[in-house]
Amino acid sequence: MAAVGQVSGRGAFGDALLEMDNVRLVPASADHGARLVIGDARGIVHVYEERGDAHEEVWSSRYLEGGICGLDVVDIDDDGLQEIVACTDRGRIHYFDAESYKPIWTNSSSEYQQLSALVIGNVDDDAQPELIFCADGRLVIFDGRDRFEEWRSEQAGLATTSILIADVDGDGVREIVLNDGYVFDARVHTLEWQFAEGFGERMGVLDLDNDGILELLGEYRGRFVRIFDIDLRREKSLRANY
Repeated sequence: MAAVGQVSGRGAFGDALLEMDNVRLVPASADHGARLVIGDARGIVHVYEERGDAHEEVWSSRYLEGGICGLDVVDIDDDGLQEIVACTDRGRIHYFDAESYKPIWTNSSSEYQQLSALVIGNVDDDAQPELIFCADGRLVIFDGRDRFEEWRSEQAGLATTSILIADVDGDGVREIVLNDGYVFDARVHTLEWQFAEGFGERMGVLDLDNDGILELLGEYRGRFVRIFDIDLRREKSLRANY
């Protein structure tokens, strides 16, 4: 299921590869060809540059103290330059310059013990984006530029592995949707709905009935899709045409 906000200009990199959570494409520039940034299970970030039909590794990080569970390439500190943001399952957050690959910042090893399901987006009224992730069983919103925790959920024991941000109920305000079945208002952080069965392993959004409100699609066990009307707090009614 395609992720929201994927970049164009994929070149030799296939669609299926770029749908992976810990793979990001950096488009070609005047200084280099298209580059693929990959965070692996062994805790290393790799950068590969396109060379015709093949690819060559141009950089790899040191061991980042845990398997990479979240990755993005974004201007995280609102300085006009892109950074590689990598998070590990052992609670570490790392920033690297996306051109020179020099380390910029790493959080304290005592801040979080376990982290999962990173997504980056601006969910408040400031200039810089936020890191939205689950840490130690709670949803956390973390200021990307000033590097502090803005908010954490009262709900504990979350088992989130995927997060989506979109206006899924048509109220003009985006929601933070967790694949284990929680829907939070992104602005005021209230819990809007909890679906006990969860929304599958991967999620996507699309207006499927032309009513101006996005439906949530959840993929279960890698192949089975269910559709939800979040505004109505229910799985979408099925209609068969014969």
